Amino acid sequence: MASLTRAIKTYYVDHNGRRCPKDAVGAKKVTEASKKWYGRSIPSLPPKKKVPLSADRQVAERMLARMVANAERGMLDLHAVGDERVPLLDHLKQFADHMSLGLACKIRGKAKRPAPPQVALCVQRIRHVLVACRFENAMSLNADAPAALARWLQTRRAITKAEGGLSAQTADFYRKAARRFAWWLSVRKHLPVRPDLFDDVPGFDPRNNRVHLRRPCSTSELARLLLVTRQDPGDYRGMFGEDRFFVYLLAFATGFRASELAVLTRANFAIDADPPVIRLRGDQTKNGRPARQPLPLGVVTEFRPYLECKPADGPLWPGTWCEKPVRMLKRDLDGAGVVYREETEDGPRFLDFHALRHSFVSALAAAGVGVKELQTLARHSDPALTLAVYTHSTNAKLAESVQKLPLPIGGMGAVNPWDTMTREELQAALACSLALNAVLMGGARKPGEAGTSPV
Repeated sequence: MASLTRAIKTYYVDHNGRRCPKDAVGAKKVTEASKKWYGRSIPSLPPKKKVPLSADRQVAERMLARMVANAERGMLDLHAVGDERVPLLDHLKQFADHMSLGLACKIRGKAKRPAPPQVALCVQRIRHVLVACRFENAMSLNADAPAALARWLQTRRAITKAEGGLSAQTADFYRKAARRFAWWLSVRKHLPVRPDLFDDVPGFDPRNNRVHLRRPCSTSELARLLLVTRQDPGDYRGMFGEDRFFVYLLAFATGFRASELAVLTRANFAIDADPPVIRLRGDQTKNGRPARQPLPLGVVTEFRPYLECKPADGPLWPGTWCEKPVRMLKRDLDGAGVVYREETEDGPRFLDFHALRHSFVSALAAAGVGVKELQTLARHSDPALTLAVYTHSTNAKLAESVQKLPLPIGGMGAVNPWDTMTREELQAALACSLALNAVLMGGARKPGEAGTSPV
């Protein structure tokens, strides 16, 4: 039966603890067990053959179990045992292939095939970690690796973005990418790497350390943006003023992301339906679920002649504009005299392309739309995300709201109408209230009869 063992090493030392020949005067015999575990009695191998595995016993047990299973199927390859010496950058190529197939996800049952740009970005981050932390092969992913990663992330967080620094959100993405790669090396490649190697690396708090906060676009700003953009004869990556006008209008009226707008065709529009809607397939949305977004009637009126001029097949707005939509929007904001970066008491806030989605949710909330409807229209899985991130309140609206508090101090807040009545008015109001109550209870009393309580 296959088992784990350690190689025994014997040598001699003198009275100073230095190694010496066996026959030296005062030589002392020392016996040590190797740090690395070995597998023995593996099927299809000589009984005394020892195969080096890993210094981590748990990792060595998994490697031995894998070797036994392969040996029983006649697929044992001893050359694969030396994969821990293969450069990690070479393993990264296979990781990219597995990730594109959806085989590099730790959560079982929720794996899905990510988009090619997402795969490329994750691989790029892992490559940065491997080079910066000098993780050359699987043997370098030892007990000191988490400290090296944490130290590098802290160093990048301490410098500015212009110097190559990372925001809290981006640093957390790097940490998660390293965790995924370590898990893949252990589970998929069966290398001597702990699957939870980087789980103890402390994360960051992106929620309280965001450097790019968005702001909603006001009605007047949106009107100026649409007016100036529609009259602009120039183009951005093949998108002329008329095209950009309808992109901005639809982004504000539906809350669609740039990637979702870029795949729209005439077939997605059902403007003659009741109500008129835009339908998206599951492979066209971020959450992978089909969407059915209603359209305002004013938008339908504007879009009808525009759609008739578009080809029946193919996207309405082809090209690469959706890769950098903020550059397109920023140019039009400058032309309309709308501020892109607004300085506030809480730091700068930006009106980028995704801020149009924030504007969509904030405008609906200001119009009194309920929380459930807001969550559904925004296509969020959690209403907390809709209310905490995508809904914005102005200082004027907040000040107006607190004025409605019924404060018990004269001259402050809303006025209690009972405080302005005279004694006679209070008696009359109480009598009417008792009479109405008696009618509702089935037996009316006249004011002044028994049962009334004087003020």
